[in-house]
Amino acid sequence: MIVVCPSCSCKYSVQPEAIGREKLVRCAMCWTTWQQSSSGEIDKHRRVRHITKWTFFWFTVFVSIFSLFFAKSAVIKFWPSSVAFYEMSGIFGSAQKSFIIQNLSNFFVVKNSTLYMGLKGELTNISDDVQILPSITISLKDEDVIRKEYPYEKIWRHNLTYKKLLPGQKIVFETELQSVPYNNLICDINLDTI
Repeated sequence: MIVVCPSCSCKYSVQPEAIGREKLVRCAMCWTTWQQSSSGEIDKHRRVRHITKWTFFWFTVFVSIFSLFFAKSAVIKFWPSSVAFYEMSGIFGSAQKSFIIQNLSNFFVVKNSTLYMGLKGELTNISDDVQILPSITISLKDEDVIRKEYPYEKIWRHNLTYKKLLPGQKIVFETELQSVPYNNLICDINLDTI
């Protein structure tokens, strides 16, 4: 930092650490003494830290907004509740509006002495564009969850083997779940948006 004598204006280059917060100094030319503080340097360091903090804050905001708009599938993967945000915003198309599930049926099968419940259905692209296929989330729960002490509830995800569907194209999907009770189950199927 530069220290200037208030009497003769002689300038000295001094390290701020040598002065600290405040120190009594003497001019070598005119022998004037005065209290010198390094507040100018301290303010400069504070300003740099302040600018750094705000730069980091705005960078974080930018990355978050960029991720919400351009890395939607990654956001949904790490924060599944964001599907509702994307559907409410209306900015992005919903998988529910691009596809339709038809001819849904269930069946029971025994494999290696274990009961499996299977679901089979058709997924059709009803949009006018080629669509990337979403995962299918299936949930099964007791019809009367409120009155049961130990209600049955199971949620699983089924990934489709195809990657894309052309407009109007249809695929058949089939999935199985082990150890499902026979009766009074409600099945809910959702498509994860991409």
